[in-house]
Amino acid sequence: MQFAQNRARVRPMLQEPLPEPVDLKSVWRVDKWLPELHRNRVGHAEPWRGFRVNLLGEAIRRRNVNWPRMVCPFLRGRDVLDVGCGRSLYSVGFWFAGVRSYTGVDPVLDPDSSLLKDSRPLHGRFTESPWTPRRLEQMLPETRFVRGLTSDLPPGSDFDVLAMHNVTEHLMNIGESFAEFAALIRPGGRIVFRHPNYYCWGGHHMKPRTLGEMVPGDPEQAKYMDWHHVVPRADWPDKITKKQNRIRIGELRSLVERHFELELWQETRSTVAEGADRLTPDILKRCPGFEADELLTQSVICVGRRS
Repeated sequence: MQFAQNRARVRPMLQEPLPEPVDLKSVWRVDKWLPELHRNRVGHAEPWRGFRVNLLGEAIRRRNVNWPRMVCPFLRGRDVLDVGCGRSLYSVGFWFAGVRSYTGVDPVLDPDSSLLKDSRPLHGRFTESPWTPRRLEQMLPETRFVRGLTSDLPPGSDFDVLAMHNVTEHLMNIGESFAEFAALIRPGGRIVFRHPNYYCWGGHHMKPRTLGEMVPGDPEQAKYMDWHHVVPRADWPDKITKKQNRIRIGELRSLVERHFELELWQETRSTVAEGADRLTPDILKRCPGFEADELLTQSVICVGRRS
């Protein structure tokens, strides 16, 4: 098992212990996240069970391991490019998923900032930590961060896997971006991403994003609530018009198939808390060209293979 083989590589990461042990056996179960095809390919990170690892424990607490564990079978033993990595401890999650090397790229990355993402609140926040991206490069084997776009990577860079988590909706020239991504992936390599659907109940990224954020009678929320964001308006804020491409689910799938052989396309339906029960026939009538299925799709997980 790769975790056991690389035990020596993790020794620099064993910092001061946490107050209590981190039981990785309970944290690293992934079979509930993966389609049936992949369930027998992953299990527990047994060699690390019971280790009191400060850095990994903090990544678990911040929920920065959830995405890597979700797609673990596609990462193990591979050189991974994490596009839109953000300021987080996702690199720790990727490393413990068994990557051979990790490169994170993001235009807003600050290599010396200790403000890192904490995803324990539903929509995340940035909180202080003992680590910066520069320090993580020193602590984690075969790890580097690049502030910029994929076009800023060194010439000749290529990878086995290009991963993105909640990034695709922000690619304003997404067609050009995917052509560039395909060129960065080695033959037989994969693109792996999670895409939030703009056209679901809370896909606008404004409040309310869930039923729990609703404020009855709030005129600002009424602009977006109950799929009012589906039909564009002239007074939309920059957060919608300049930071979200509003690509439709079918368009995204066609774009993936233009550059990759589709291996996995898994749509997740919105929950009641995410507004699923609020769709009515009257709402459908004011969303011309849309079917209920698209408006009730919360997100998509996609895996495409480069031939």
